[in-house]
Amino acid sequence: MKLSASKLAQWCVQGDHYCIALEEHHLVFESKHLTETVPFAIWDGQCRLSRGLLWGKLTFIVSPADQPARSISVYGLPWFELSSFVEQLTASYQDWLAKQKNKFMLVEHELVALRDELEGHIGYLRDADLQQWVSKAGIAVAEFGVHPQVAAIANPALYQGFFGWLQNGSAMREAKNTQWRETELERWSQWFDGIESSPLNPSQRQAVLMDDNHNLLLAGAGSGKTSVLMARTQYLVASEQTTPERIVMLAFGKKASEEMAQRLASAGLRNVEVSTFHSFATKVIKAFTGNAPVLSALATDEEAKLSWMTLWLAEHLTQPAVEKRWLKHLSQWKLPGLNAERTLAEQAHEPRLHKWLWRQVDLLIQQNKSQAAMRSQVNGDARAESEFALVWPLMRSYQTHLSQANEVDFNGLIKEATKLLLRKSATFSAQYDHIMVDEYQDISPSRMEMLEALCGGKRERAPSLFAVGDDWQAIYRFAGSDVSLTTDFLARFPAGVIRYLDVTYRFHSQIGAVANPFIQVNPRQLAKPLNSVKTQKKKAVHLVSSETLEDTLTKLAASKGERDATLMMIGRNHASKPEGFSSWQARWPSLNIVFVTAHASKGLEADFTFLLDVNEGVFPAKGQSEGLEVAMLSVDGEMEHAEERRLFYVALTRARQSCWIFCHPEKPSVFVKELWLGDYPVMSKLPKKALEFEQAPPAIEQSAMSE
Repeated sequence: MKLSASKLAQWCVQGDHYCIALEEHHLVFESKHLTETVPFAIWDGQCRLSRGLLWGKLTFIVSPADQPARSISVYGLPWFELSSFVEQLTASYQDWLAKQKNKFMLVEHELVALRDELEGHIGYLRDADLQQWVSKAGIAVAEFGVHPQVAAIANPALYQGFFGWLQNGSAMREAKNTQWRETELERWSQWFDGIESSPLNPSQRQAVLMDDNHNLLLAGAGSGKTSVLMARTQYLVASEQTTPERIVMLAFGKKASEEMAQRLASAGLRNVEVSTFHSFATKVIKAFTGNAPVLSALATDEEAKLSWMTLWLAEHLTQPAVEKRWLKHLSQWKLPGLNAERTLAEQAHEPRLHKWLWRQVDLLIQQNKSQAAMRSQVNGDARAESEFALVWPLMRSYQTHLSQANEVDFNGLIKEATKLLLRKSATFSAQYDHIMVDEYQDISPSRMEMLEALCGGKRERAPSLFAVGDDWQAIYRFAGSDVSLTTDFLARFPAGVIRYLDVTYRFHSQIGAVANPFIQVNPRQLAKPLNSVKTQKKKAVHLVSSETLEDTLTKLAASKGERDATLMMIGRNHASKPEGFSSWQARWPSLNIVFVTAHASKGLEADFTFLLDVNEGVFPAKGQSEGLEVAMLSVDGEMEHAEERRLFYVALTRARQSCWIFCHPEKPSVFVKELWLGDYPVMSKLPKKALEFEQAPPAIEQSAMSE
C-alpha cells in the first residue's frame, strides 16, 4: 500500500518527503534523495492530517530508543485519498499492536522480575551491578522480542521502570544511590557521632558510605583518614553488609598494618584481615601452590646481600672486557666509591658502590619491562646508557641466583602473586567483598597490577576497592611509587568514584593558607578543598636565617615556660641535623625536641616545626639532569621539582601552631623565594635582595592565581 504525490507536487515540495508506503510492520518514507524506513515499534500509531491550498500533508511522530522523538512529514499528497489511507495505516498498526500485546503478556512477569531486581536492590547500587543488569535485560528483550512502545501502552508502570533503567540507567542509579545515602546518614547518625573519639564530620560520613566498584578517598594532611578506615570497616559489619573475615586491609609497612590491626581488635573486629602487600602476596602464592614462597636472604639480610655483591664485583671486575667498560665510564662520569686510579677489583667491597648499584638494580626490577624496552627508555642519554650497560649484568646474575635457588625477593612476591591471580582470581577473590588500601598514593605499578587482578575477577560481584591516599603527599617515587596511579584514577577506572575529606584538624588556617596553594602550583595535583577547623589571623610561617636557629629556639622555649610542647626539627637529609641538637634536648626538656628527615616526618605532627637548611641545592635537592636513575624515574610533562614540592608540603604541614623555615641568607632555595614573592601569608626576616629571582618562575604566577 502506497500513497505518493503527483509529479507536479513532487517538484513543488523539493527535498521533502513526498511518498509514504506501508510494508509489513514498517512505514517507508521517500524523498528525492532519501528513503527512510520506520518500524511500527518506534511509531505511536497516530498521524495528523493537514490540508493545504492544493494538496494534503501527513505528520508522524517517531521515537527511536537511542534518539529524541521527532516528526516526519509527507507533503503534496492527494487529499481525497488521505482519509482512507490513514484508516488502513491505523488498522494495520492496531492489528500489529494487538498481537504484540498478547506476546508481551506471556513475558510480562519475567520483565517485572528483572525490574524488581534493581528496584529492590538493597544497599549501594554499583556501576558493575547496573552494567550486569543492563546486559542481562538487553538479552531478555532481544529474546522476547518486546518493543518498548508496546510495553509503554500495555503496562506504563513497567515501561517507566524497566525501560527507564535500560535507557537511562546512569541517572537513575545516581538518584537511587543519593536517596540511599540520605537514608543511611539519617539512620546511622548517632552511630557516626560515637564510633570514634570525636563525631565524624560530614565529609567523613559520606566517605564511610562510598561503595562503588573502585573508590578513591583523597585525605589531606590531618583530615582523619584512619578514623574513616576504622569507621567504614565497623560500619560494613554493623550494617550486615559483610562479615569481618570478608574484608582485607592492605598497608605498605608492617608497623602501619600492626597499628590498624590493633585498633580493629579493640573494636572487636579481630577477624578482619590486615596485611602488608608482601604478606598478602605470600598468602596468595601459598593458597594456589600449596607452598609458602622462600624469601631470599639477599632480600632480608643486608650482610648476605653485600657479601654476594662483593663476590660478584670481584669476579667480574677482573675480566678485561668488563674492566674496560667500567674504566671507560669512569673516564667521563663518577661512580660512588670507585677510584679509577686504583685496581677496580680491589674496590669490590666499597659500601658506597654497593649502595649505588643496588639502587639501580632495584629500579630496573621495578620497571617490570623487557631489556629492549628499558634500553629504549634510556636511549639518547649517554650516561644512562653507560650505567645501564654496567648494571644490567648484575641484575641478570641476581635474577639467575634467585631462580636457581628457587627463591624470590619482595618484588618477586608481588609479581608471582599477580600472575596467579590473573589466572584464577575468580576463585581466590570470592572470599572477599572489600579490599581496603591505606596510603594509596604510594602505590607502585606492580602492586597496582596485583590489586587489579584481585578486584577484577570474573565473579558476578567482584570485591570493591576502597583506596585512601593523598596525591599531595606522594613522596616515594624513588621507592617505585607512581603518583599518576592516583592522579589518573578516573582514567584508569572510568566508573570509579572520588571523594575527599575537606577538613583538617592538625593545623590552623594560616598554615593552610601557605601549604595548600603551594602544593597546587603543580597543575597535575588533584584539586581539593582542605579547610582548617581552627582559624587564625596571625601569620604562622616564618622565613628566617639559619644563623638565628639557636636564638629562635631560645625565644620559643621562653615563650612556653614550663608548659610542655613538642618541637620537630626537619631536614631534607640527616646532614641537616644541628651539632647542638643533643645539648638543646637537655637544656629544654619541656620542648620535647626531635629531629627527623622530611621523608620520615610523614604521618607525624608537633606543636612547632623548624625546617632546616632550606638552601639552594639542598631543599629542593639538586637533581641530576642525566643518568640511569633520572631516565627510569622521569615523568613526562611533570613540572620541575614536582616530588620535592610534595615533600616540602609534607614538611610544612607537620606543625599544629607555627613553622619556621631556616635558610642561608645568601642562598635561600627557590621554595623560600617562592613563598616570599608568591604573595603567601608568611613573615620574613631575610634580606629582600636574597629573596629575589633573576626572573620570576612560572610557579610564582600560578601560586598567586591559586590564591
